[in-house]
Amino acid sequence: MHLTDWPEISTSNAHQLERSLGSALRSEIRKKFQAGASVPLPRTKPSNGVNIHLSAGESLKVLVHNEIVKSRMTHEALARSLSIPAPSLKHALDLEHPVDVDLLSSVVAAVGKRLIAYIS
Repeated sequence: MHLTDWPEISTSNAHQLERSLGSALRSEIRKKFQAGASVPLPRTKPSNGVNIHLSAGESLKVLVHNEIVKSRMTHEALARSLSIPAPSLKHALDLEHPVDVDLLSSVVAAVGKRLIAYIS
């Protein structure tokens, strides 16, 4: 079995499939974060494969990270513009830490975007 949007992540162990693939997906996302590369967003119509859902906080962090990458602003410059230490920005984007929506909203504002939430 493989992830729909990340075919390079696969496993054959059906018992721990979701946990294993979820862990692998989060690991690959962290690698993209560290490399300063955009994280591919899910397709609207999944093909064959397994779909792993990120939490709302994880999804928000991916979207914010992608906006930072698009802006070509370094984390250091972004942190300076927000008057926060660079490690605080890194912490705010870490998938394993609680989400600070207000800080992430400030981050996207600093790169010229707005954070808007919808419930459907």
